[in-house]
Amino acid sequence: MFLPRRSILILFVVASRIVADETPTETLPECAVSCQQDVLNDTMACSRSDITCICADNVYQSAWEECVLANCTVKNSFIAKRMQSYQCDLPTHQGRPAADPALIVPLFLATIFFTTRVVSKCMHIGGRWWWDDYTIIVAYVLAVIIFSLNAAMIRHGFGKDIWNITPFDEITEILKTFYIYVLAYKLQISLAKISVCLFLLRIFQSAAFRYTAYTIISLNSAIAITWVLVDAFRCTPVHLAWTGWAKEEDGKCIDFIAATFANSFVNIAVDTVMVVMPVYEVIKLNLNARRKLGVGVMFAMGLVLTIVAILRVVVFYFNRWNKNPTVELQPINVWAMLVRFFPGLMVGSAGESDARRATRPSAPGTHGKISQTMSYSVEYTRRAQERASTSAVNLVELDRERV
Repeated sequence: MFLPRRSILILFVVASRIVADETPTETLPECAVSCQQDVLNDTMACSRSDITCICADNVYQSAWEECVLANCTVKNSFIAKRMQSYQCDLPTHQGRPAADPALIVPLFLATIFFTTRVVSKCMHIGGRWWWDDYTIIVAYVLAVIIFSLNAAMIRHGFGKDIWNITPFDEITEILKTFYIYVLAYKLQISLAKISVCLFLLRIFQSAAFRYTAYTIISLNSAIAITWVLVDAFRCTPVHLAWTGWAKEEDGKCIDFIAATFANSFVNIAVDTVMVVMPVYEVIKLNLNARRKLGVGVMFAMGLVLTIVAILRVVVFYFNRWNKNPTVELQPINVWAMLVRFFPGLMVGSAGESDARRATRPSAPGTHGKISQTMSYSVEYTRRAQERASTSAVNLVELDRERV
């Protein structure tokens, strides 16, 4: 069956307009032309020459898209969708800017708190260095890398409709960068939580708390290792994670959506336990109103982290990877950025000594166990003439620190 002359003219005009718009010269793929004819034969609500009617006919548009997806290659279906969008003047997604305030602000705040913490440690006014400091440094570096990867994806077209991203190699670059981005995210978020647990271990010393904290640290370590491996090898062969979108080679991949939901629910459960742990210890202390407020603010940030993680799952549910992943994944990334930066804010906003002062009992006889140690030197003075067999031992207080 041949196209009527008028339809051929319409396609020519559309192609010409696309070229004039500095889009690479394209023609409607043959598979899409066949679908156009077949669908128009079945749906006679519009005249073949009435472009306005055809574009407004949702039944026709839906049937045509289904036919194109079933009969065209992925790349040809993207070309057809791109030409349809231009012909019908459909709204398009342009994505968020690389310098997105929604991402820059939390990174800027995290950087301020992180820098303050590191400087105070170097100046010996924020307590001694320990493992929580080393882990948060690595977590912060990963957060900066993740921010840079997100900006790189945006430069390649992340946030735009996938069919409007040209050339097609840019889609591959986006998904390859996203692959690294996901691995860094899973590692970074677990490291940040481990740092929080290590920080709390320097404050609370009860046996029950320490057992719980070490259990959570082990869980976070296991979560990081497990999900990094799951995401790294979710496709066979591995490169299908960024080339599989074109469906040009055989292979298989696990359900990325299901795996992400599972990881999110596990992390929310761990976050909840991490928020409850210190609250239980603080309840046992006899604190005045000012210190209670300080403790409340410090641990409220942990509650906010949990709420943000829950909101991320909700956003992910309503923006599941479907036909337009480069658009649907972007709002999830914004919420994920907040999840990454909040742990750094939580442990960076209060120094070691500040946190201990906030949780220091205001009266003796409390049951909470906040560790307090005193270091002494032992001074031996031989008194050979007076007491040949006796040594006098004097304890001299050197410093007072809380570990």
